Amino acid sequence: MRTIDISEAIKVLISETVKEIFRTAVDVPDPESPPEMIDAEYAVGCFPFSRILRDAPNRIAEQVASKIIPPGWLKTVTAYGPYLNFKLDESFIFKTVLGEAIEQGDRFGYAAHGSGQTILVEYSSPNTNKPLHLGHVRNNVLGMAVINLLRAAGHCVIPASIMNDRGIHICKAMVAYRRFGDDRTPESMGIKGDHFVGEMYVTFDRAAKNDSLLLDEARMMLRLWEEGDDPTIELWRTMNKWVIDGFEKTYRRLGSVFELVQHESQTYLLGKDVVQDGLEKGLFFRKDDNSVWVDLSTEGLDEKALLRSDGTSLYITQDLGVAVERFRNLKIDRVVYIVGSEQIYHFNVLFAIFRKLGYAWANQCAHLSYGMVYLPEGKMKSREGNVVDADDLIDEMQSLSLAVMEESHMQIELDNRAAVAESIGLGAIKYYILKFNPQKDIHFDPRNSLSFEGATGAYIQYCHARIRSVLRKTEWTPDKGWNPSDLIQQEELDTVRLMLLLPSVIRQSARDLNPARLANHLWDLAKSFNVFYTKHRILDAGSDALTRARLGLALGVANALKSGLELLGIDAVEAM
Repeated sequence: MRTIDISEAIKVLISETVKEIFRTAVDVPDPESPPEMIDAEYAVGCFPFSRILRDAPNRIAEQVASKIIPPGWLKTVTAYGPYLNFKLDESFIFKTVLGEAIEQGDRFGYAAHGSGQTILVEYSSPNTNKPLHLGHVRNNVLGMAVINLLRAAGHCVIPASIMNDRGIHICKAMVAYRRFGDDRTPESMGIKGDHFVGEMYVTFDRAAKNDSLLLDEARMMLRLWEEGDDPTIELWRTMNKWVIDGFEKTYRRLGSVFELVQHESQTYLLGKDVVQDGLEKGLFFRKDDNSVWVDLSTEGLDEKALLRSDGTSLYITQDLGVAVERFRNLKIDRVVYIVGSEQIYHFNVLFAIFRKLGYAWANQCAHLSYGMVYLPEGKMKSREGNVVDADDLIDEMQSLSLAVMEESHMQIELDNRAAVAESIGLGAIKYYILKFNPQKDIHFDPRNSLSFEGATGAYIQYCHARIRSVLRKTEWTPDKGWNPSDLIQQEELDTVRLMLLLPSVIRQSARDLNPARLANHLWDLAKSFNVFYTKHRILDAGSDALTRARLGLALGVANALKSGLELLGIDAVEAM
């Protein structure tokens, strides 16, 4: 049996036993990790069975535990309160888990690809009037981790983004460039295009405080854009390209990938036919000023405008049209929107409209919201010119990681120092962001995030690099022979038990759209291996057989750490 199948095997055992005792079928929840005080690898709560079986969860657990006859891979089944706890056979754990971790390499814990749904994940979706900032960093880091986890859980995933490339905010930057740009370009100034256009946006905001006509000029430019005025469209295309070229450089550094990129300039008219359909069916209504609304009071919401009185669309109109088009043309099963928590109400309204329109996929839409990111200086802002740019943050973390490595006397090859420093710096940012539940506001401390002690990306990266360093000192390879039965120490078992849980942790993280579960599990695994490493020798273990067994353990742990780190979008550094 493979480790990834253990959860399913446990569910089958419970299901068959419940049916035998109560003559009733039940849906068994996924097994999870029990509390540390419980000597077992998996636990299943009997709460969902209580209503169906008309008995208390603790009594159900006792009856089921007493009836299960453990198969060879299972040592004991015990009831503790309302929970069933499953303790596996130690020899099975060592042999199966380490064998799979070595065989599967950096894909350890993955489900069969394509065994699940087709899911579109929309993330990033920036405005093309300024650089990506710290909030975008959280969005992108969270987006790619969710995409990786869903793929590892067997789903086909389409990473998508919508560029918000039209509107009054875009025109403000355009007006500033016409007024104050002096025909400069990003190339002539030697800066990235998104930073150059962002400076124009800030310049507009500052100038508008003393010149009320600037805003009127921006509004006029928006009208000219919508009318297809050639000079306006040409300037818009030029500045948009500058920004998008800059975004792509930042995306490459962050590891963000998109298979579908849509532009608001091409989608903002979508949805009008959806609104018309709702009007014809009597689901929407028109007010005296000719605007179109929907009443969502039965959903616990209020009335929401869908079209302005002049017939122009709103953001909600576009989102309606884009969703309908995606489900129709892409044949997707689900869509996940990764957008900040300030848009919770918007998505509640959007999903309520989907349900009102009767779309079969209405309940297959999810909004993964995330909280604010604060630096020690306080909440970031975007219009006063002191926004925390993503590029500046990455550069700062790279420099800071170089300093930390020098303080720690790490020996890094000179021609590789910058790349390793960036990997560690980015790993620090990503891990710090991902170790918290997405909905939580976080205070990012750059220095603490680079500590080689505690729950940090650097700690896990260093553990992985140290294992690889040990493996490089020997000519041993798995095909030269090793016997996991030679591993008998408690620290060895504790470490492999955590590896055993990795496939279910990946699956649960994907199910809950929450990379924090995986991030914290990787820290537990690295910490457990370090406890083993400080107490026991590997290369001089006392016998060749034990050395080979511990090298097998070390290789398995390294592969598991690399698998998990790469799912989080973090480089598994080979040497530090």
